[in-house]
Amino acid sequence: MWLESELTSASASSSSASHSSKKGKRPQFERKLGEFFKHQIESDISPVYGDGFRAGQKAVRKYGLQKTLHHIRMTGTFPF
Repeated sequence: MWLESELTSASASSSSASHSSKKGKRPQFERKLGEFFKHQIESDISPVYGDGFRAGQKAVRKYGLQKTLHHIRMTGTFPF
């Protein structure tokens, strides 16, 4: 019973958050949380998260998002 109400509450929050995101107006806490997570992954020293993120970011900057995604679909790796 408790879990159901928590899931319902989370779902309602999630849909309202995505609704506000679609309008382009995000609450300040949501923007700050996004900035925090962005900083965390950009500065992560682990090979999987940090290095993987930086490799993806480098590929997108060099080739663009669509070409990078196409290459990943075709080869399973980032273009270099």
